[in-house]
Amino acid sequence: MNKLMTMAVAGTLLGVSVASFAAVRAAHVRPGNWALSGGSVVVAWVPLNAAGATTISFSLPGAARKVLTYSAECAVAAPEGNTRAYLDLDIIVNDVVVPPTGGSYDAFCSSNGTVATDGWTHPSITVAIPGKAGVNTVKIRARRNSAATGIQLGDSSLVIHD
Repeated sequence: MNKLMTMAVAGTLLGVSVASFAAVRAAHVRPGNWALSGGSVVVAWVPLNAAGATTISFSLPGAARKVLTYSAECAVAAPEGNTRAYLDLDIIVNDVVVPPTGGSYDAFCSSNGTVATDGWTHPSITVAIPGKAGVNTVKIRARRNSAATGIQLGDSSLVIHD
């Protein structure tokens, strides 16, 4: 192997080994479905683990930015023909909404024009979050928008890492 190839391989291996040291600060899985449908309630806290907790805590030795990824099966019900209805999520860390998830204009998934809660997708969102020294909290708020009659999230995963 020539010297240039050896340096390229060494650089690649160094990059791989550096990436493998990222620490997972929290990891939660929630099997099954959670739904918000009908009535006047359009906003609710999302259960984030198998026990149904709507607030997750994790600790950090010092203040630092971390990476949060939330992924879930997602479906939206709406009146026949409405393909504009959607579910949006606000990710809230230490009682502060993390951009770009604030407000009601960031669709996580949308309706497919049928009345049923169908057309399941499995989207995810990854955001940089501000962490503080000590205990940190994460909550996710879901909202029905644009005449959505029901929203569902299922088989979700929440991971926070360096």
